[in-house]
Amino acid sequence: MSNDSVTSASPEGAPREPGLVNALARGLSLLAAFEPEDRALGNQELAERTGLPKPTVSRLARTLTELGYLIHHQRAARYSLSPKVLELGYAALASSGISLIARPIMRQLSEMDDVAVALGVQSRNAIRYIDLVRRPEAVVLSLDIGSRLPLLRSAMGRAWLAALPEAACNDLAERIAGQEGDTPASILDQIARYRAEFKEYGYVTSLGEWRPEIHAAATVIQTGSAREPLIINVGGLASIMSESRIRSLFGPALVSAANKIQVGLGEPPRR
Repeated sequence: MSNDSVTSASPEGAPREPGLVNALARGLSLLAAFEPEDRALGNQELAERTGLPKPTVSRLARTLTELGYLIHHQRAARYSLSPKVLELGYAALASSGISLIARPIMRQLSEMDDVAVALGVQSRNAIRYIDLVRRPEAVVLSLDIGSRLPLLRSAMGRAWLAALPEAACNDLAERIAGQEGDTPASILDQIARYRAEFKEYGYVTSLGEWRPEIHAAATVIQTGSAREPLIINVGGLASIMSESRIRSLFGPALVSAANKIQVGLGEPPRR
């Protein structure tokens, strides 16, 4: 096999197909290493976050700087994302029609009560918000677009895990066990519980497991890529989103909203 192809598990948790370009995958993982709160990162930090050797990180960073996707701060020997990266995100959202289709449906869902409705995607063993709708008076966590949520404790993370192909679960459990201070077997047991809840209700909940005062429900929206569905959630204070209200009101409304968005994106309706 040539050095240009990879078959190992990707940083995102899904096995890569043979024939994918290794250098491209590594370059994209470097861009994905930056968090919203990062002003700039050095080669050592990028190496730790991506698992790549520092010489490789250095070459990739120089290339991405030449292409305009990174800014090199010479005096500090650090890199930051260039605004050019925003073009990719905006182009993806615009060309897919996600925002145009999803936002009115999300807004309608958010008007049920003082709750927030968010769209997210899986990002480096977490879920990253890509869109958010809430009424001004909604008292929820101060999260915004770009925020990241944990896989095992947030409703969005649990929904993504519930929809993950079983073959990918074992690899994921092995990889995140150390990060979570748990065993792969325990993580697989948790995923099995999320799958069971998803199968019964069409969504997965987090009832104070991430933040004690916050309850949330989340489900998936298929977009043609079984590996990387969109995740939609509705969340709010536990006093507003009690488990009984989730089961009777918010959960069914969430599933209906997800189905409308999925059909609007050209995918078949959920069963």
